[in-house]
Amino acid sequence: MIAGWMTVSTVSGQNAEQAADQKAQAELARMAAQVQALKADTAALKGTVATTAERIEARQQFLDALLTGRARGNDLAGLLPRTTRRVSADVAANAGVLAPFAALEQKQLALVDKAAATAETRIKDAEALIGRLGLNPGRFMAQSFARTGTGFTRTGLGGPYVPASDGAAGADPKFAELFVNWQRVEQLEDAMASLPSFVPARSYTLTSSFGFRYDPFHGRGAQHAGLDMAGAHGEPIYAAAAGRVVRAERYGAYGNTVDIDHGRGILTRYAHLSSINVSVGDRVDMGERIAGMGSTGRSTGTHLHYEVRIDGQPVNPRPFIESSRFLLAYQQDSMGPDLPAAQ
Repeated sequence: MIAGWMTVSTVSGQNAEQAADQKAQAELARMAAQVQALKADTAALKGTVATTAERIEARQQFLDALLTGRARGNDLAGLLPRTTRRVSADVAANAGVLAPFAALEQKQLALVDKAAATAETRIKDAEALIGRLGLNPGRFMAQSFARTGTGFTRTGLGGPYVPASDGAAGADPKFAELFVNWQRVEQLEDAMASLPSFVPARSYTLTSSFGFRYDPFHGRGAQHAGLDMAGAHGEPIYAAAAGRVVRAERYGAYGNTVDIDHGRGILTRYAHLSSINVSVGDRVDMGERIAGMGSTGRSTGTHLHYEVRIDGQPVNPRPFIESSRFLLAYQQDSMGPDLPAAQ
């Protein structure tokens, strides 16, 4: 009996010890899991802060470049902030670690919204002004981005232009949309510089309009390709827009003539000049003196024959002269929103 009792006591003691050991091992395993979880939370927290800081910095660089005009086209596309996968930030959010970052991001996004709204306004204003001149704004949109299921692709709309890079693909959607609109603003702003917006003579009397008229020499009906602006002999003649001189010579019935190519198929012609102050190949600025008013060629008296040609065809210069004040105001206005550089 004694031997049996001792045997039972020994087995029971061993079972109790094994149970205690198993319980201790389970507790150690649970604690180890907690340590690993804490390490993971710490790593996630560090990753979240670093990722958020990088995202904000990339956005800041893009906004600075865009709002100050330091980068355009491909350069601006290269600064587009990328879409970043957010790391779980429950620990950081609960601790309030990302609160300052969140506040800064809200300010950035508000700035993006304001810039986007201003870009849309400028696009509408430019398109309306170009339409007022009888031109299709699409002719100036040489390259644009179209959103597709996989990102952005280019859709050509005609005319020479250095295309932007594919940097919009994979970019932060909100910023990519702003970039696309800004490309349109850039193209329209550049196009405005090629429109004849400076009245070529300061003191003149309009003596003949564009279109049908009776020829001053034989009285028969004729088509007049420009405007006749009469004034004093030698009255200064100015370039209606910036461009390159492609003709500076005596040219048949036009007499002494200057042709200026403004790009995008737009050319202005100044005829019957008494003197020419430029040469072929010269780059001239808008409002730069290029000649003097005269009566050379087929002319009945001192005047400027002024033409605007688009794709080789003469169009009525009157809308350009009548819109001169609006065109000049638009060109002199700085591009983009009236905002300080991103702080």
